[in-house]
Amino acid sequence: MLAMIEINLLPAEFRPREKTNLGLIATVACGLLVFGGVAMYGFDQNSKLASLDTEFDSLSKTKTELDRKVNYIRDLEKRIAQQKSRQETIIEISQSKIMWSLKLQQFSQIMQDFPGFWIQRLVLTKTTAGQAIRMECSATGSSLREVARFRDAIKNDPNFYYHFASLESGEVVIEPLEPGLNFSERMDFTVELPLRKPVAKKKKKGK
Repeated sequence: MLAMIEINLLPAEFRPREKTNLGLIATVACGLLVFGGVAMYGFDQNSKLASLDTEFDSLSKTKTELDRKVNYIRDLEKRIAQQKSRQETIIEISQSKIMWSLKLQQFSQIMQDFPGFWIQRLVLTKTTAGQAIRMECSATGSSLREVARFRDAIKNDPNFYYHFASLESGEVVIEPLEPGLNFSERMDFTVELPLRKPVAKKKKKGK
């Protein structure tokens, strides 16, 4: 059986039009809408990211500046505290009945007998029992007998030791020195002299 071939001889303007594929158009439209939405979202996110980067840089600069100011203020507070401590010490010394200039002169006379000894630091401190002089001492060599003789010289000087209640001294630490010096070792120790508390005068009883 032969297949039949159908030929439409009608002119084009009289031929029936092909139906529009609505499904394809809807798919394309949805795709365009989705693409447009994604593009707009991406553009918005990039804009926000750029804004956040700018804000981050600004805040980082601000933080650096604030950190510098905080360190400056802390340094000032530390200096003020040190100055107050020195001022209080000066006031305490000035208000004391002890003539510290004379005490230092007496102590220098003691030091003349110990040429290998020197004072690293001398401060007037406060303790629970009262005030005390604390000396951070050093000496050349490693003779503990010399340290003991130095302590005894302080205690046995009646003029210097008169205003002190006792002598307290810590452990002697011996440190090696660099080669080439006159001495190969150095001794470090502390001497603390608590001030004697003034004796309260008894009130005279009325007759």
